[in-house]
Amino acid sequence: MDWAVSRLEAWGTSVGMETFTDDFTREGEWTIVLGGKVLVLDVDFSVNRALDPPCIDVEKLKTSYAAPNNSIDGSSTANTEGSASLDMLIAGSIRAFLHEIQKDPEMQNAVEAERLGKVIVGHLRYLMMLDQLALRIEDDGGGIRWFIDAEELGVKVEKFAQNEADAIAAYVLAIQWI
Repeated sequence: MDWAVSRLEAWGTSVGMETFTDDFTREGEWTIVLGGKVLVLDVDFSVNRALDPPCIDVEKLKTSYAAPNNSIDGSSTANTEGSASLDMLIAGSIRAFLHEIQKDPEMQNAVEAERLGKVIVGHLRYLMMLDQLALRIEDDGGGIRWFIDAEELGVKVEKFAQNEADAIAAYVLAIQWI
């Protein structure tokens, strides 16, 4: 378990994030915070000690963004809710890695674990690139639009795809009756 969490810390540090770990704040839980200048990832792990060996999993992952609060000196910030789909994507990637490395030794695939680790690093690297872009742009909420616009675009694209699928399905059904 320590090694798994240390990997996430090392990956965060390798892409320029600051990491903070809160060891077992509550019984059976572990929290790590990965932060850039604008982006903050809170990762809550659950530890199941009933299993032998104990098992660690992602309980919850939450992203938030530090946005300027329009104060006179511009120094204070307010937290803005993150993206639910981004939370699910990153949590799923970490969860897949944890599941792979916690398999029985004869079932583990080191190449797959490495690939899953690289996926996580890729996600973190991309988020830090957006974090740097958000820092450079002071208008539109301090640049958090680099994070928020992707979520809004995703919702619109999903709705568009559903409308297109419905139209194609209706067309196929109409052709069948001819």
